[in-house]
Amino acid sequence: MGCQNAKDSSVPTLLCFFETGNQLQANYCLMLRDNFKHEKTINYQIKSGEKLSFKIQFQIKKKIYDIQTEFDNSENAMQQSLNKMYNLLK
Repeated sequence: MGCQNAKDSSVPTLLCFFETGNQLQANYCLMLRDNFKHEKTINYQIKSGEKLSFKIQFQIKKKIYDIQTEFDNSENAMQQSLNKMYNLLK
């Protein structure tokens, strides 16, 4: 249940990318990870880099789904992102 930071490729993975030095985006990624509540366990990866822009993706097996591509740290945006991931796990 919940999230874990592991490398098992058979487990779905939350991928969060944020711009280097952008603490708002980094905090949002951590909050999204912490608010993920589902019976299935997922892995997570949170990365930043000079050439990375904000985006949230969800990987199931080898397929990657875009969850959020523009930064919006509202409660509504977080709930929409969580719901997209929950629906993909059905």
